[in-house]
Amino acid sequence: MPSAFPSALLGSGRPITLRGAGHSCDGQTVTDGELLVTYAPAAAAAQVRDLGAGLVEVPAGMSWYGLERYLNRRGRAVPVLPNYLHMSVGGTLSVGGAGVTSVRYGMQIDHVERIQLTDGTGASRWCSRTENPELFRFALGGLGMVGLIERAVLRTIPYHRYCHVHRTRHGTLTELVEHTESIAQREDIGLHSAFLRRGEFGSVTGWVGADGDRCDNQDCAVVADLPLRGQRWAPSELSSGHARLWTDYVVPAERFAQMVAAVEPLLHRAASDRIRTELYVLIVRRAPEAGSFAFAPIDKAPISLGLGVYTWLRRDQAPPIRRMFGDLMDRCCELGGRPYLYGVHDLDRTLAEQLYATDLDRLAQLRSAHRLEHINAHLPLARAAVSCSNSGQVHAADSGML
Repeated sequence: MPSAFPSALLGSGRPITLRGAGHSCDGQTVTDGELLVTYAPAAAAAQVRDLGAGLVEVPAGMSWYGLERYLNRRGRAVPVLPNYLHMSVGGTLSVGGAGVTSVRYGMQIDHVERIQLTDGTGASRWCSRTENPELFRFALGGLGMVGLIERAVLRTIPYHRYCHVHRTRHGTLTELVEHTESIAQREDIGLHSAFLRRGEFGSVTGWVGADGDRCDNQDCAVVADLPLRGQRWAPSELSSGHARLWTDYVVPAERFAQMVAAVEPLLHRAASDRIRTELYVLIVRRAPEAGSFAFAPIDKAPISLGLGVYTWLRRDQAPPIRRMFGDLMDRCCELGGRPYLYGVHDLDRTLAEQLYATDLDRLAQLRSAHRLEHINAHLPLARAAVSCSNSGQVHAADSGML
């Protein structure tokens, strides 16, 4: 992406949708009559800058696959990678980012030192915890609603090629929940995920290192470059008339069993209607000094569990599943959790205010002050912020806040 292009385009005032690699659920990044701004990762590696002290400056259009390959050759690695590595850096940072190593390293946005952000006037500025800290807090996990992330400075970790991977089969969903809860209380785990896939319950737990003594049964293997394995495939195409509805909920660890219980009616409905459904579970352990981000899926809980509910269905089957997703969202909120905004979520003003309180009004103020009303205006959260602002809230221009 040429450096002059984003500022000129975002400052034009035309309705614009920002997206990363376009890897979305049910077409959230598809536009209707708007200009689409997306990344082209092919030339990104040449724009990476090694800053020393484990810091690397990366163009937001770079894929995680390209970045990890670049870093591994230099003895470094990304602390947290998503499952699908061909998403863009900027796009994933705009939703938060989690992966199997979140059990040790938290969210991807916890490892961002600073970002270069372009607003709706075309102005570009660096943001961090000390420089434009409010924009930093709203941009990471903020769906591009306070501007386009052009570059990011990330903290990296030493590269370890090998890890031990232990696979466990669970007879029931209850067993999977109990096993996950026990793993969440341990501080020595390097990676973990759990899943319901093709009717089978399972989990994967791992540790960094090549010490063969850890593998004491046939369900354990020493794996090289685990994050890069199986990452050359592209997402499968959906046939006409079908949709992929995915949604994720994050709750405090002690509420996980209650959240899973709320999913069981959907599993029964999906089975009776022959809807392909999978569950995916990640543990997210954040450091005490981790920052607070306005719309990230985790606010203050030190240990949280993310529950992904993924369905593939015909479009005529979607309305009842969406209604059940709404019930799951309500239950997530009751349990003190939040949605991971990458997924399919119908956020109205009332629910958005319940989740994000005064940050929702502040989002409207920031979008107004930085002339961002024409950018990603179709997003439910952006619409909710406008609704909140129009309900009588004081604008930033009147309050002297900016």
